[in-house]
Amino acid sequence: MSGIDKHIKDLIQFYVKENYKHYLTKNNITHINESEVEGVVSELYDSKKDNIKAFVMDSLKTILKSEMPPELIIQNILNDILRDNKLCKNRIILEIKLHQSKEGDKVQYSKIM
Repeated sequence: MSGIDKHIKDLIQFYVKENYKHYLTKNNITHINESEVEGVVSELYDSKKDNIKAFVMDSLKTILKSEMPPELIIQNILNDILRDNKLCKNRIILEIKLHQSKEGDKVQYSKIM
């Protein structure tokens, strides 16, 4: 994975985590019910997909400054990553279920599937 790809991946993960935390706080809950995870992810992903791109682009400009590659390269990478909405949503759903299934530091895999 190239340096720019890693930056993009890390920024997307950060964005998703912060939006997850915000959703929990806004709704005064400690976790999303398993039966609601798919619907919540779908709604948030669809409404924030363009925001993810803008967040990553702005963050890269701040982080990389003069080493920032041309915007077209970043846009192409983001388009490749976010092209398959179903795959992206499923990844987020899995990550949330994984996160919420942790008891202490141990993952309860039986709760994920």
